[in-house]
Amino acid sequence: MQLIHEHEGCYTLNIEPGEDILAQLKTFAEANTVHAAHISGLGAASEVEIAYYNLETKAYEHTTISENVEVCALNGNIGVKETGETVVHVHGVFGRRNFSTFGGHIVRCVISGAGEIHLTVMTGRINRADDEKTGLTLMCPLGK
Repeated sequence: MQLIHEHEGCYTLNIEPGEDILAQLKTFAEANTVHAAHISGLGAASEVEIAYYNLETKAYEHTTISENVEVCALNGNIGVKETGETVVHVHGVFGRRNFSTFGGHIVRCVISGAGEIHLTVMTGRINRADDEKTGLTLMCPLGK
């Protein structure tokens, strides 16, 4: 990963071919003490593991796509669990050569070409906690 630009808490990052976007963002967040941020991005990937959360079973249903795809849109955030663990939460839309798209909760996204990430760091922290009703790790109010 390369830092391309930085100005007043806004970072432009280049995720290099062979690198996983989520792993690189978690490393960056932990190294720079990022506790609250907005993520957006685009690029190209060779392998994508995405998931759909089934509210009835309270479990993620995973699929892995191992083909070259366009990363049409990434959107997410960085927060922190009460244990101090950094949480990188990103969803994405991907495009195939036949112009069809698919998307979901990103578990892994390995870059094949471009990996252009824009990270806007905010003051304070986005708190996350496990929610018994949904089974998800959700954003929660400050002080919880």
